Amino acid sequence: MLINLIHDIDDLRFICGEIASVQAVTSSAIRGFAVEDTAAITLRFANGAVGTATLSDVVPAPWNWELTSGEAAHYPQRPENCYLFSGTEGSLTVPKLELWHYDGEKSWTQPLVKQAFEVSNEDPLTRQLRHFCRVIRGEETPRITGADAARTLATTLAVLDAARSGTTVNLADHA
Repeated sequence: MLINLIHDIDDLRFICGEIASVQAVTSSAIRGFAVEDTAAITLRFANGAVGTATLSDVVPAPWNWELTSGEAAHYPQRPENCYLFSGTEGSLTVPKLELWHYDGEKSWTQPLVKQAFEVSNEDPLTRQLRHFCRVIRGEETPRITGADAARTLATTLAVLDAARSGTTVNLADHA
């Protein structure tokens, strides 16, 4: 979780807002390592939204960021999505950035419309370094603050606590 999930928690907080509580189940049965190799997580956001996340280092599947984003040349890119965001106004796939919505009356009897957004293929590490240099020169403010990083870490640790305790962990009690 501290290796991979922490990045997803960061993304979820940025896209969906603060996470209020978490539940989780983990396993290390496949590899037998001291850290989990599989997890299922339920998240409740402060705005009332709910989310789920699954992660596994032992499942052969194309639905992970490394294989879908094409960011790293040493991973064979797959034409799949790894994230799905659903809301009352529409649903968005990532990394393909396909927005599905109704073009009028919201009804299961109406056709869905797919709107695709252009995805930049610029190396994200180059973009991050460029932003970092601008921050150092005082030309931009950091997109992520130390407080953001601390909140993401606290949330990730709360997921670990929820898995170990088998209970719901409220982030207000975990800060």
